[in-house]
Amino acid sequence: MESFGSYSSQWLAFPDDLTTNTDYAGNYIMFTAMKVSGGVDTRTLKFSRAEGHPTSVCLPIPQGLSFGYQNNWDQNEVGGGVAAMATKGAGVLNTIANVTAGGQSLTDMVKSAGTAAGSALKGAGAGLLSAAGDVGGTAGKLNAAGGGVVNEMKGFAATKPGIDNLLSAAQFSLGVRALKQTMTSYSGPGFRSFSWSFSMKPLSMTESIQAKAITQFFKTRSMPAQGDMQFTRIYNLPDVFRIQFYSGFSESPWIDKIGHCACTDVSIAYGGDRFTTFAGGHAPLQIDLNLSFKEMELLNRQAVQNEGNTGVWPEATYTKAAKPMQSPTAVPEQG
Repeated sequence: MESFGSYSSQWLAFPDDLTTNTDYAGNYIMFTAMKVSGGVDTRTLKFSRAEGHPTSVCLPIPQGLSFGYQNNWDQNEVGGGVAAMATKGAGVLNTIANVTAGGQSLTDMVKSAGTAAGSALKGAGAGLLSAAGDVGGTAGKLNAAGGGVVNEMKGFAATKPGIDNLLSAAQFSLGVRALKQTMTSYSGPGFRSFSWSFSMKPLSMTESIQAKAITQFFKTRSMPAQGDMQFTRIYNLPDVFRIQFYSGFSESPWIDKIGHCACTDVSIAYGGDRFTTFAGGHAPLQIDLNLSFKEMELLNRQAVQNEGNTGVWPEATYTKAAKPMQSPTAVPEQG
Protein backbone atom coordinates (compact mmCIF):
# COMPACT_ATOMS: atom_id res chain seq x y z
CA MET A 1 0.00 0.00 0.00
CA GLU A 2 1.22 3.50 -0.78
CA SER A 3 1.92 5.95 2.00
CA PHE A 4 -0.90 8.19 3.16
CA GLY A 5 -0.91 11.94 3.52
CA SER A 6 -1.08 13.39 0.02
CA TYR A 7 -4.24 14.31 -1.85
CA SER A 8 -2.48 13.69 -5.15
CA SER A 9 -1.70 10.07 -4.21
CA GLN A 10 -3.99 7.11 -4.81
CA TRP A 11 -4.85 6.88 -1.11
CA LEU A 12 -6.36 9.51 1.15
CA ALA A 13 -6.57 9.22 4.94
CA PHE A 14 -7.64 11.13 8.01
CA PRO A 15 -5.90 11.76 10.33
CA ASP A 16 -2.38 11.69 8.92
CA ASP A 17 -1.21 9.13 11.49
CA LEU A 18 -4.21 6.86 11.08
CA THR A 19 -2.18 3.65 10.82
CA THR A 20 0.24 4.46 13.66
CA ASN A 21 -1.88 6.42 16.17
CA THR A 22 -2.33 4.29 19.31
CA ASP A 23 -5.83 5.73 19.75
CA TYR A 24 -6.93 3.76 16.68
CA ALA A 25 -4.53 0.82 17.23
CA GLY A 26 -3.95 0.69 13.49
CA ASN A 27 -7.61 -0.16 12.77
CA TYR A 28 -9.42 1.66 9.98
CA ILE A 29 -12.08 1.35 7.32
CA MET A 30 -11.23 1.73 3.63
CA PHE A 31 -13.63 2.94 0.92
CA THR A 32 -12.52 2.24 -2.67
CA ALA A 33 -14.40 3.75 -5.62
CA MET A 34 -15.47 1.11 -8.14
CA LYS A 35 -17.22 1.05 -11.50
CA VAL A 36 -20.02 -1.46 -11.93
CA SER A 37 -20.93 -3.03 -15.27
CA GLY A 38 -22.49 -6.07 -16.89
CA GLY A 39 -24.90 -8.54 -15.43
CA VAL A 40 -28.58 -8.43 -14.65
CA ASP A 41 -28.43 -9.91 -11.16
CA THR A 42 -26.25 -9.85 -8.08
CA ARG A 43 -24.21 -12.87 -9.16
CA THR A 44 -23.15 -11.53 -12.56
CA LEU A 45 -22.27 -7.89 -11.80
CA LYS A 46 -18.70 -6.92 -12.60
CA PHE A 47 -16.63 -4.41 -10.62
CA SER A 48 -13.39 -2.64 -11.49
CA ARG A 49 -11.44 0.16 -9.85
CA ALA A 50 -12.74 3.57 -10.87
CA GLU A 51 -10.58 6.02 -12.78
CA GLY A 52 -9.09 9.19 -11.32
CA HIS A 53 -7.26 10.00 -8.09
CA PRO A 54 -7.67 9.38 -5.28
CA THR A 55 -9.58 6.12 -5.55
CA SER A 56 -9.55 5.16 -1.87
CA VAL A 57 -10.26 6.87 1.44
CA CYS A 58 -9.31 5.54 4.87
CA LEU A 59 -11.02 6.66 8.09
CA PRO A 60 -11.08 5.41 11.69
CA ILE A 61 -13.53 2.54 12.25
CA PRO A 62 -16.74 4.20 13.49
CA GLN A 63 -18.21 3.53 16.90
CA GLY A 64 -21.02 1.03 17.23
CA LEU A 65 -19.93 -1.04 14.23
CA SER A 66 -22.61 -3.67 13.66
CA PHE A 67 -23.83 -6.04 10.95
CA GLY A 68 -27.24 -7.48 10.22
CA TYR A 69 -28.21 -10.57 8.25
CA GLN A 70 -31.76 -10.03 7.04
CA ASN A 71 -34.09 -12.60 5.57
CA ASN A 72 -37.59 -11.89 4.30
CA TRP A 73 -40.41 -14.07 5.58
CA ASP A 74 -43.82 -12.83 4.46
CA GLN A 75 -47.34 -13.76 5.48
CA ASN A 76 -49.25 -15.08 2.47
CA GLU A 77 -52.83 -16.18 2.04
CA VAL A 78 -53.22 -19.58 0.40
CA GLY A 79 -56.33 -20.30 -1.65
CA GLY A 80 -58.16 -23.53 -0.96
CA GLY A 81 -57.39 -25.01 -4.36
CA VAL A 82 -53.70 -24.23 -4.07
CA ALA A 83 -53.56 -25.62 -0.55
CA ALA A 84 -55.37 -28.74 -1.60
CA MET A 85 -53.13 -29.45 -4.54
CA ALA A 86 -50.04 -28.69 -2.46
CA THR A 87 -50.86 -31.46 0.00
CA LYS A 88 -50.36 -34.22 -2.63
CA GLY A 89 -52.50 -36.39 -0.38
CA ALA A 90 -55.83 -38.14 -0.50
CA GLY A 91 -58.97 -37.35 1.39
CA VAL A 92 -61.02 -34.20 1.81
CA LEU A 93 -58.57 -31.67 0.32
CA ASN A 94 -57.81 -33.88 -2.64
CA THR A 95 -61.54 -34.19 -3.31
CA ILE A 96 -61.91 -30.41 -3.24
CA ALA A 97 -58.95 -29.97 -5.59
CA ASN A 98 -60.44 -32.40 -8.10
CA VAL A 99 -63.83 -30.71 -8.03
CA THR A 100 -62.35 -27.24 -8.30
CA ALA A 101 -60.14 -28.20 -11.20
CA GLY A 102 -63.23 -29.22 -13.12
CA GLY A 103 -64.94 -25.88 -12.55
CA GLN A 104 -67.98 -27.50 -10.97
CA SER A 105 -70.68 -25.67 -9.07
CA LEU A 106 -71.27 -25.66 -5.34
CA THR A 107 -73.99 -28.28 -5.87
CA ASP A 108 -71.50 -30.53 -7.65
CA MET A 109 -69.06 -29.92 -4.83
CA VAL A 110 -71.61 -31.08 -2.27
CA LYS A 111 -72.43 -34.15 -4.38
CA SER A 112 -68.76 -35.03 -4.50
CA ALA A 113 -68.61 -34.47 -0.77
CA GLY A 114 -71.50 -36.89 -0.37
CA THR A 115 -69.70 -39.46 -2.50
CA ALA A 116 -66.61 -39.08 -0.35
CA ALA A 117 -68.76 -39.39 2.73
CA GLY A 118 -70.50 -42.45 1.29
CA SER A 119 -67.19 -44.15 0.66
CA ALA A 120 -66.20 -43.45 4.21
CA LEU A 121 -69.53 -44.80 5.49
CA LYS A 122 -69.21 -47.93 3.38
CA GLY A 123 -65.82 -48.49 4.91
CA ALA A 124 -67.40 -48.24 8.34
CA GLY A 125 -69.39 -51.39 7.50
CA ALA A 126 -71.52 -53.35 9.92
CA GLY A 127 -70.17 -51.51 12.91
CA LEU A 128 -71.97 -48.35 11.82
CA LEU A 129 -75.20 -50.18 10.98
CA SER A 130 -75.32 -51.93 14.32
CA ALA A 131 -75.20 -48.54 15.98
CA ALA A 132 -78.28 -47.28 14.09
CA GLY A 133 -80.32 -47.16 17.24
CA ASP A 134 -77.84 -44.77 18.81
CA VAL A 135 -78.78 -41.49 17.11
CA GLY A 136 -76.05 -39.46 18.74
CA GLY A 137 -73.38 -42.03 17.97
CA THR A 138 -74.49 -42.38 14.36
CA ALA A 139 -74.56 -38.60 13.88
CA GLY A 140 -71.06 -38.36 15.25
CA LYS A 141 -69.78 -41.01 12.88
CA LEU A 142 -71.57 -39.42 9.94
CA ASN A 143 -69.97 -36.07 10.68
CA ALA A 144 -66.56 -37.64 11.03
CA ALA A 145 -67.01 -39.51 7.78
CA GLY A 146 -68.62 -36.91 5.57
CA GLY A 147 -69.68 -33.77 7.38
CA GLY A 148 -66.12 -32.47 7.49
CA VAL A 149 -66.04 -32.61 3.71
CA VAL A 150 -69.25 -30.63 3.42
CA ASN A 151 -68.06 -27.99 5.88
CA GLU A 152 -64.78 -27.70 4.00
CA MET A 153 -66.74 -27.18 0.79
CA LYS A 154 -68.78 -24.41 2.40
CA GLY A 155 -65.65 -22.66 3.61
CA PHE A 156 -63.97 -23.07 0.25
CA ALA A 157 -66.93 -21.52 -1.57
CA ALA A 158 -67.16 -18.70 0.98
CA THR A 159 -63.59 -17.61 0.28
CA LYS A 160 -64.06 -17.23 -3.46
CA PRO A 161 -63.56 -13.67 -4.82
CA GLY A 162 -66.75 -11.62 -4.55
CA ILE A 163 -68.46 -13.98 -2.15
CA ASP A 164 -65.82 -13.38 0.51
CA ASN A 165 -66.54 -9.63 0.42
CA LEU A 166 -70.26 -10.23 0.81
CA LEU A 167 -69.78 -12.63 3.70
CA SER A 168 -67.33 -10.26 5.35
CA ALA A 169 -70.11 -7.67 5.58
CA ALA A 170 -72.60 -10.27 6.78
CA GLN A 171 -70.36 -12.00 9.32
CA PHE A 172 -72.20 -10.63 12.35
CA SER A 173 -75.57 -11.65 10.95
CA LEU A 174 -74.36 -15.14 10.07
CA GLY A 175 -72.17 -15.57 13.12
CA VAL A 176 -69.35 -17.10 11.09
CA ARG A 177 -66.39 -15.86 9.09
CA ALA A 178 -64.62 -17.93 6.43
CA LEU A 179 -61.00 -17.04 5.66
CA LYS A 180 -58.31 -18.44 3.45
CA GLN A 181 -55.52 -20.38 5.05
CA THR A 182 -52.35 -18.39 5.72
CA MET A 183 -48.69 -19.32 5.89
CA THR A 184 -45.27 -17.79 6.35
CA SER A 185 -43.44 -17.82 3.03
CA TYR A 186 -39.71 -17.31 2.48
CA SER A 187 -38.93 -14.64 -0.14
CA GLY A 188 -35.15 -14.45 -0.01
CA PRO A 189 -32.42 -12.48 1.77
CA GLY A 190 -32.64 -8.70 1.94
CA PHE A 191 -30.24 -6.02 0.76
CA ARG A 192 -28.40 -4.67 3.78
CA SER A 193 -28.05 -0.97 4.61
CA PHE A 194 -25.25 0.72 6.55
CA SER A 195 -24.93 4.20 8.02
CA TRP A 196 -21.77 5.56 9.64
CA SER A 197 -20.73 8.89 11.11
CA PHE A 198 -17.20 10.30 11.13
CA SER A 199 -16.13 13.41 13.04
CA MET A 200 -12.95 14.90 11.57
CA LYS A 201 -11.21 17.44 13.82
CA PRO A 202 -8.10 18.71 12.02
CA LEU A 203 -5.07 19.75 14.08
CA SER A 204 -3.24 21.41 11.22
CA MET A 205 -3.83 23.02 7.83
CA THR A 206 -2.63 19.81 6.19
CA GLU A 207 -5.32 17.80 7.95
CA SER A 208 -7.90 20.48 7.09
CA ILE A 209 -7.03 20.01 3.42
CA GLN A 210 -7.27 16.25 3.85
CA ALA A 211 -10.68 16.49 5.52
CA LYS A 212 -12.06 18.71 2.77
CA ALA A 213 -10.68 16.38 0.10
CA ILE A 214 -12.39 13.40 1.74
CA THR A 215 -15.78 15.13 1.72
CA GLN A 216 -15.19 16.04 -1.92
CA PHE A 217 -14.33 12.41 -2.68
CA PHE A 218 -17.66 11.09 -1.41
CA LYS A 219 -19.74 13.94 -2.84
CA THR A 220 -18.23 13.55 -6.30
CA ARG A 221 -17.99 9.77 -6.49
CA SER A 222 -21.57 9.21 -5.31
CA MET A 223 -23.08 11.52 -7.94
CA PRO A 224 -23.78 10.68 -11.61
CA ALA A 225 -22.34 12.53 -14.58
CA GLN A 226 -25.05 14.03 -16.80
CA GLY A 227 -24.89 13.89 -20.57
CA ASP A 228 -25.41 16.97 -22.74
CA MET A 229 -29.02 16.31 -23.76
CA GLN A 230 -31.70 18.87 -24.63
CA PHE A 231 -35.03 17.17 -24.00
CA THR A 232 -34.10 14.27 -21.70
CA ARG A 233 -31.64 13.58 -18.94
CA ILE A 234 -29.07 10.83 -19.44
CA TYR A 235 -26.80 9.93 -16.51
CA ASN A 236 -23.68 7.85 -16.31
CA LEU A 237 -23.93 5.65 -13.23
CA PRO A 238 -22.22 6.91 -10.07
CA ASP A 239 -19.28 5.05 -8.63
CA VAL A 240 -20.00 2.38 -6.06
CA PHE A 241 -17.76 1.45 -3.15
CA ARG A 242 -15.89 -1.53 -1.91
CA ILE A 243 -15.73 -1.33 1.89
CA GLN A 244 -13.02 -3.17 3.83
CA PHE A 245 -11.81 -3.21 7.41
CA TYR A 246 -8.07 -3.19 8.03
CA SER A 247 -5.68 -3.79 10.90
CA GLY A 248 -2.37 -2.28 9.87
CA PHE A 249 -1.91 -3.16 6.21
CA SER A 250 -3.88 -6.41 6.26
CA GLU A 251 -7.61 -6.91 6.00
CA SER A 252 -8.99 -7.83 9.41
CA PRO A 253 -10.05 -11.48 9.79
CA TRP A 254 -12.13 -10.60 12.85
CA ILE A 255 -14.70 -8.25 11.34
CA ASP A 256 -17.57 -9.33 9.09
CA LYS A 257 -17.21 -8.46 5.45
CA ILE A 258 -19.41 -6.28 3.23
CA GLY A 259 -20.13 -6.59 -0.47
CA HIS A 260 -19.96 -3.69 -2.91
CA CYS A 261 -22.24 -0.85 -1.85
CA ALA A 262 -24.02 2.06 -3.50
CA CYS A 263 -23.75 5.32 -1.58
CA THR A 264 -27.29 6.56 -0.98
CA ASP A 265 -26.60 9.65 1.13
CA VAL A 266 -23.72 11.99 1.96
CA SER A 267 -24.35 14.54 4.71
CA ILE A 268 -21.74 17.07 5.85
CA ALA A 269 -21.85 19.42 8.85
CA TYR A 270 -19.18 22.08 9.45
CA GLY A 271 -17.86 23.67 12.62
CA GLY A 272 -19.26 21.43 15.36
CA ASP A 273 -21.90 22.55 17.87
CA ARG A 274 -20.65 26.12 17.56
CA PHE A 275 -19.17 27.08 14.21
CA THR A 276 -15.48 27.78 14.77
CA THR A 277 -12.58 28.09 12.33
CA PHE A 278 -8.81 28.27 12.43
CA ALA A 279 -7.32 31.76 12.52
CA GLY A 280 -5.93 32.92 9.21
CA GLY A 281 -7.22 30.26 6.81
CA HIS A 282 -10.66 30.00 8.45
CA ALA A 283 -10.86 26.25 7.88
CA PRO A 284 -13.52 24.69 10.15
CA LEU A 285 -12.23 23.12 13.35
CA GLN A 286 -14.59 20.18 12.84
CA ILE A 287 -16.21 18.47 9.86
CA ASP A 288 -18.84 15.80 10.53
CA LEU A 289 -19.40 13.34 7.69
CA ASN A 290 -22.42 10.99 7.62
CA LEU A 291 -22.51 8.26 4.98
CA SER A 292 -25.28 5.80 4.09
CA PHE A 293 -24.82 2.74 1.87
CA LYS A 294 -26.93 -0.07 0.44
CA GLU A 295 -25.26 -3.38 -0.34
CA MET A 296 -25.60 -4.40 -3.98
CA GLU A 297 -25.04 -8.12 -3.59
CA LEU A 298 -27.46 -10.45 -1.86
CA LEU A 299 -25.91 -12.68 0.73
CA ASN A 300 -26.13 -16.46 0.58
CA ARG A 301 -24.98 -19.25 2.87
CA GLN A 302 -21.86 -19.87 0.78
CA ALA A 303 -20.79 -16.23 1.04
CA VAL A 304 -21.30 -16.05 4.79
CA GLN A 305 -19.53 -19.34 5.46
CA ASN A 306 -16.61 -18.59 3.15
CA GLU A 307 -16.07 -14.93 4.01
CA GLY A 308 -13.31 -15.71 6.47
CA ASN A 309 -11.57 -18.18 4.16
CA THR A 310 -10.77 -16.02 1.17
CA GLY A 311 -8.68 -12.93 0.55
CA VAL A 312 -11.08 -11.67 -2.10
CA TRP A 313 -14.67 -11.25 -1.02
CA PRO A 314 -17.39 -11.33 -2.11
CA GLU A 315 -16.31 -12.16 -5.67
CA ALA A 316 -14.88 -15.52 -4.65
CA THR A 317 -18.16 -16.53 -3.06
CA TYR A 318 -20.83 -14.99 -5.29
CA THR A 319 -19.59 -16.23 -8.66
CA LYS A 320 -20.51 -19.60 -10.09
CA ALA A 321 -16.87 -20.65 -9.68
CA ALA A 322 -17.07 -20.19 -5.89
CA LYS A 323 -15.72 -23.11 -3.93
CA PRO A 324 -18.36 -25.50 -2.59
CA MET A 325 -19.71 -24.84 0.86
CA GLN A 326 -18.31 -27.14 3.50
CA SER A 327 -20.68 -29.50 5.29
CA PRO A 328 -21.37 -28.65 8.93
CA THR A 329 -19.33 -30.64 11.42
CA ALA A 330 -21.41 -33.39 12.99
CA VAL A 331 -22.11 -32.98 16.68
CA PRO A 332 -21.79 -36.28 18.59
CA GLU A 333 -24.89 -37.34 20.47
CA GLN A 334 -24.80 -37.02 24.22
CA GLY A 335 -25.43 -40.34 25.86
